[in-house]
Amino acid sequence: ETDQALVLDWSWYRRKVDDPLAPMDGALTELRLGGASKSVLSDQDFVRGYARHQSWFALGAHDVLLLRIEGGYTASTTRLGIPQEYLFRVGGTQTVRGFAYQSLGFEEGGAIVGGRVMNTLSTEYTHWFGNWGAALFVDGGGAADTVATLKLSTGYGIGARWRSPVGPLALDWARGTGEPDSRIHFAIAVAF
Repeated sequence: ETDQALVLDWSWYRRKVDDPLAPMDGALTELRLGGASKSVLSDQDFVRGYARHQSWFALGAHDVLLLRIEGGYTASTTRLGIPQEYLFRVGGTQTVRGFAYQSLGFEEGGAIVGGRVMNTLSTEYTHWFGNWGAALFVDGGGAADTVATLKLSTGYGIGARWRSPVGPLALDWARGTGEPDSRIHFAIAVAF
């Protein structure tokens, strides 16, 4: 199936952190709004909203607590006809660690496809030993086609951090609740 949409998108970012490459204190907020109409080269009418907020809290000179929440909703009578990049799936680095990349979503015919609603939450505590850090985290989130069917999956784990010249590099070991195996995740943890 091929879906097409001519989408008008708007986004807004606000970043106020003490150090953009290695934040210990501050916040980041991102808002996005977009949509398409069948009357203008699109297969489906829809409006898509997305919001993310994360805050860093310094807990002394060497400790930081990161809290993140994000949510999204695509308003439409159906998800059919909407390109997958305007629907939601979660899982993996930066959403719900312990699960494969975009493995949490709406199941259709044995495949995971994007749904119209998503939510993720994350709490991470990091202690820094100079340029190296150790982290503990818990993530939760899910994606579904309707709010009523949204189920949150939980992942938890530990990680190592390194303050490299391009920003903190993160190597995490995570376990997703109900998953048969743990997973390794790698990320550049910059405040963007």
